[in-house]
Amino acid sequence: MISSRPNLVYLKAAWAAHASISAENCKQSYDQAGIHFERVNHSWIVRKNDTQVSTMPLRYTRQELRMGFLGRIEMEARKAAAEVEGGLLRDLLLPENYTMIVELEQSMRHLRKRGQRALSILIGPNAPTAAPAYVEILVFLDAPRACLFAYSDGVDALTQLPKRQRHPRASSYAELAQMLAGTINDAFNEVLLPEAA
Repeated sequence: MISSRPNLVYLKAAWAAHASISAENCKQSYDQAGIHFERVNHSWIVRKNDTQVSTMPLRYTRQELRMGFLGRIEMEARKAAAEVEGGLLRDLLLPENYTMIVELEQSMRHLRKRGQRALSILIGPNAPTAAPAYVEILVFLDAPRACLFAYSDGVDALTQLPKRQRHPRASSYAELAQMLAGTINDAFNEVLLPEAA
């Protein structure tokens, strides 16, 4: 049965495997990169630190291996995005004229093309308002962590919050969504739009 929850152990290993043969590490051997292969019938099982990160045919190129990592990472990243989006939709208490936009497809396109690890989520008014407030969340797809930005009249509204609230880390994406929703709800009630609360 396919799980709807992201496999965090896999994500960590796959991102590490991808990074170990990309960019400045592109000339590194597979052994130096900590990537090991096991032949099974007519394919290779690819492992990074004892975690299976891919299955490849007997003949493949290094670029095909990188793209194989990113393809499976994308599947797990979509699960993470769904978990965060579901948690935010459930727990966010936004003013009635505000909406949330999850830039899933654009983020997945950047993941496939450049190996970008962030999902962008934007919160803002549906129509122009006198004193608009905006929230941007960058959810990282390699581990349950995020960066939270909020602006009211072009001024950073979260400067008084501790770093762990502006840059939360959690043990799961569901927990991360809950933390983000709590911080955003507090920000809307106390700082961004106190008159709307």
